[in-house]
Amino acid sequence: MSEMSEMSEMSDKKDMSSLLRLAEKRLADTFKNKQLNKQNDLICNKVFSRKQSGFFHVWLRGTNRYNVFYDNNDFCGFLSRCHKAAIKNETVVTVFVLMDNHVHLQIYTKVLNAFMKSLLMSFNQWYNLRKGMRGQVFNSPFGSCPIYSTDYLEYNFLYILTNPVRAGICMSIRDYRWSSYHFTKAGYYNFLSKIIDVDNLVVDFLFTSNKNLNERALKHIEEYWTMKRDQKIEVDNEGEENNGSNVFKQNKENMETEAVMNLDKPTDNEVAKYLKFVLQGRDLDCLSRGELVRILKILRFQGNASYRQISSVTHESFNDIVRMLKG
Repeated sequence: MSEMSEMSEMSDKKDMSSLLRLAEKRLADTFKNKQLNKQNDLICNKVFSRKQSGFFHVWLRGTNRYNVFYDNNDFCGFLSRCHKAAIKNETVVTVFVLMDNHVHLQIYTKVLNAFMKSLLMSFNQWYNLRKGMRGQVFNSPFGSCPIYSTDYLEYNFLYILTNPVRAGICMSIRDYRWSSYHFTKAGYYNFLSKIIDVDNLVVDFLFTSNKNLNERALKHIEEYWTMKRDQKIEVDNEGEENNGSNVFKQNKENMETEAVMNLDKPTDNEVAKYLKFVLQGRDLDCLSRGELVRILKILRFQGNASYRQISSVTHESFNDIVRMLKG
């Protein structure tokens, strides 16, 4: 290892250790009059394959990739229960984004499993009661990854906030409603602040201003599209030598075009609303097979929905959807 890389690694460890000390102090200040309950103490003392303490990226996906969030109440219901689980388990949320069928969180905690158990049990019970459903709302187990360096902390922070842009739902992180980006704008009204607390510890540590955050997010998105195009060109020209300058030029020219094209595709939420309109108050379970196939074809060929989206909003298996539409 070169002297420069050693110094860089030492500097990164020092930066991360200082952030960890700040996080520890933030926990102590926030929860100074509160102790973890006995149940959580028992959970903490068990031996887990997962690391339990530190910064984490946590993600959840709807069972069978089904939609989870259809309306404002669904989104707010999750954030409210996330807030309560964080208070109960001495956890701080530093960034989040809620998509139609999955969730990304970045948190600092000492009891990862206890926090997630509290969140998932509470939301699952509330959601099923409200929808008249049964079973798990999210796939189990949840996904998590510990964050050890400031580089990955920043990458993860930007990855979460830019999720809706990369999915083609919006053109800027400023435009998406259900993310913690709105907590970074000091002096602006943010209706989500009534539902959940987001700690500014990480955003203040990583970014000098909201403008700096926006610039870094834009760069993150550009690098993502460049990487995707490089991968595509390598596949298309397998065995041929790629011209790096032409690749960069093509990426630069087509980046905005592809983002706009993605906006023409319906989101899962839009497909769900279109299904509700097409059904006109009828229940999917009451339809004959012929009527169901007709509804599926309307979603596919008039609503431009993908097979996955149709499977998600109708709760039919993906393979059955493909068979019915192609049959």
